[in-house]
Amino acid sequence: MTYLIIGIIVIGVIFFLSKKSESEPNQDEFFISTASQSADRIEKLGLNKPSEDMSHILDESQLQLPKIEKKEEKVEYKPEPSREWIIELIIPKGTIIKQEKLYELFDYEWRTNFTSTIFGHSPEDGRWTYALAGGTPETYDQIQVAVSLLDVFNDENPNYSIEKLEKYIIELKKRLKSHSLAFEIKETQSKESAIEKGKKLVELNRLFDREILIGLQSSNNYDGREVWDVLQSLGLKWGDGDLFHWNNSSDYASDQHFSVWTSTEPGYFLPEQVKNGIMNPTNLVFGFSIPRSADPMNVCRVLINSIKYCQKRLGGEIINRNGEPFNEQLELLELAELIKQMNDNDIIPGSENSLRLY
Repeated sequence: MTYLIIGIIVIGVIFFLSKKSESEPNQDEFFISTASQSADRIEKLGLNKPSEDMSHILDESQLQLPKIEKKEEKVEYKPEPSREWIIELIIPKGTIIKQEKLYELFDYEWRTNFTSTIFGHSPEDGRWTYALAGGTPETYDQIQVAVSLLDVFNDENPNYSIEKLEKYIIELKKRLKSHSLAFEIKETQSKESAIEKGKKLVELNRLFDREILIGLQSSNNYDGREVWDVLQSLGLKWGDGDLFHWNNSSDYASDQHFSVWTSTEPGYFLPEQVKNGIMNPTNLVFGFSIPRSADPMNVCRVLINSIKYCQKRLGGEIINRNGEPFNEQLELLELAELIKQMNDNDIIPGSENSLRLY
C-alpha cells in the first residue's frame, strides 16, 4: 500500500523489521524480532509503563467482526479462476512428478521473470496444495500454473497485450522440452477472456485500493517521550516496522486494525532515540487500508476517537490526507459510500478475496 500525507516515510512498514536491540543500536542493521523481544527491549529502556490506561478506547467489542468457521484439518489450496489465468500441465495417467523436479522446472529464472503460483494435486493425501513450499508433499499427479492477472496487467499505464500471457506458454514449452517432460499444456481459459478479466480487476483495484489517513500536526516538535507515553496509554502496541499498532485479535482480515507513524524522519519510532530525546516528531499519522480492514467504518470511528485523545494530551491540529482541517462527518460519509460501492462489486472488506486483491 502507498501512504501519502505530508511526505510520509514508511520504510519500516514494508519489511516489518526492528532495529538491533542494543542499548544504542546500529541503525543500519536490521533483524526480525519477536513480540517478546520487542517488549523486553522497551522494558529495559523504561518505556513500558504508560502514565494512564485509556485502552478502553480500543475496545474491539465496538467492531462487527464476522465469526470464522473452523477450517478443516486438511485444507485444500487451489488456483482462483476469478483473478488468475490458469495453465494446466497434463501429466500422463499413472505418472507422477517429484517436487525436486518441479523446483528445477520452475527455477529462479522462472520465478523472477514469470510471476505465478504453482499448485499441485498430491496422490499422497488426495488434495491440491502449493507445490513449491516447505512441508508440502513430495509427489504430484496434476500441476496447474496460476498467473495473477493483476500482477501481469496492473502497470501505471496498462498494456493489455496478448503477448504478456503468450510468453508463459512459450517458456513452458521450452522448459518441458529441455527437461524431457512429455506433458501437454492446456489453457483453462482463452487469453482474450483472461485479458477482459484482467481489465476488470485492474479497474476494481484502482477504484478501491484506498486508505484512511488522518494526521495530528503540530506547529513545533512534539516531545518524543510524551508521544510514546500517549500512544502506550491509548493501548497501542509498538512492534512491527517500529510503528505503533492496534492489533487485530481475530482471524479475520489484516493483522492490524490501524497503525501510527510520522512523516518526521526516519518515519518510525526507535525507542532508543525516544529515550535519548533524539526523536521528537512534528506529527503523527493514523492510517489503515480500507479493503483489508475487518470493519472499516467502526475502525475509522475508533481511530478518530484515538486521535482526539492524542490531541487532548499533545495539542496540534487534526488534518486530512491533503493537510487540510479534518472534517469528521464528511470523512465518514465518504467512507460509507466507498464501502457501499465495494459491496456492490462483491469486494467485501477484510474478506479473503479482498486480502488477495489488495
